[in-house]
Amino acid sequence: MSDGGKYRRDMGTLGVAFLVVNGLIGAGIFGLPEVLHQAVGTFAPWLLLIGGLLVMSIVICFAELTKLTDRSGGPQRFVGDAWGAYPGFVIGWTYYAARVISFGANVLVLIAYAAALWPAIGEGAAKTVAIVAIFSFLAIINVIGVRRAVSALGAMTVVKLLPLVLLVIVGIAAASAPGPVVLPQFGAVEGIALGALYAFVGFENATVPAGETRNPKRAMPRALLFSLALVTLIYFGLQWAYSHSVIAGSGPEAPITELARLHWGDVGALLIAATIVVSVLANLTAGYTSTSRMPSALADDGLLPAWFGKVSRWGTPANSILFLFVLITLFALVDDFLVLAIMSTVARLVAYIASIVSLPRLRARAGLAVVNTTIAIAAPIALLLSIWAATQTTPDQWLTLGGFAAVGSLLYFFARRTGIDDLSSTD
Repeated sequence: MSDGGKYRRDMGTLGVAFLVVNGLIGAGIFGLPEVLHQAVGTFAPWLLLIGGLLVMSIVICFAELTKLTDRSGGPQRFVGDAWGAYPGFVIGWTYYAARVISFGANVLVLIAYAAALWPAIGEGAAKTVAIVAIFSFLAIINVIGVRRAVSALGAMTVVKLLPLVLLVIVGIAAASAPGPVVLPQFGAVEGIALGALYAFVGFENATVPAGETRNPKRAMPRALLFSLALVTLIYFGLQWAYSHSVIAGSGPEAPITELARLHWGDVGALLIAATIVVSVLANLTAGYTSTSRMPSALADDGLLPAWFGKVSRWGTPANSILFLFVLITLFALVDDFLVLAIMSTVARLVAYIASIVSLPRLRARAGLAVVNTTIAIAAPIALLLSIWAATQTTPDQWLTLGGFAAVGSLLYFFARRTGIDDLSSTD
């Protein structure tokens, strides 16, 4: 189950961790603090902590899955190896759709916070130019090599985490004394749960470029588990500092910036606004590095036209990278963060469910026990969480994803037919 050396394995354990951390800490947590507080009050940080613990069950299953293959593809690879080409393709393409949609959601948050530094960028032609410039930068650094993308990602990770951790410490120290925890009504939790879950999706990005990772069966499980635990603690602290501040509930559009302004004045607000811009840019970089490899992984298996699998002189899937640039630029023009965020989450949940269901079959094929103690505990929780969250949706969201699946299926059958014709002409 190796990739045959088609791609260069330039990414190590730390690089995988950068992908996980930045896949998680992106736009979601910066757009959610006020929304969560208005929905459930001071229970909001506990809701995020519970969410992190529940999502850990899904991450544990993915950590087990990454031990069973060293090829690129992530959810598509897991499902395809377990159930066959077309099921794997549907999951891979649906997951790809989720990532495309999330780029649109995340870049809107980036522009909103960047407008605090440069107001003109927040609207009109300047906004469109900024979006195109950001995505062009991501495409270029990915075409010239995953090592360069990961190096840029590492620098951005350091820049974004230090100010956020400092804000958490200062915010908690200055927070009002917490009263007794008041449990919200279930309806309030249910209404906001899918939006909160968006802050935790993205860890699976790191599983996609396995074919460009050194010793992925060892690097990926470690990075997945450690990174989710770290991010959950940061989320908890950031939401605690916000929900126990005097600005909680006042309705700011950029809540974390206003929290920094509360403690550090205008200079602090500008610092955090810049930090958040870097943070979301890092999230986009991590997402681009993994997502752009999905069509090439499908093409490697003959599930998309071979054009998507073309390798550049830098050992990267150039056409797949540029194809993503076109799609995400178009979706960014939708300009509705919450709609895009929820649609992206729904599509990911489908990939989670299919991947988890594939785990016992893949273990059996590898000559391992179908389940072990870890899987026996984690998998039922992961499935129940994913299935429940998937029910918190609307028909329109499923129709949009169905449209993506239909377009993908046309490409799939074209690729399969072309492959058959090529074999026939060879004979």
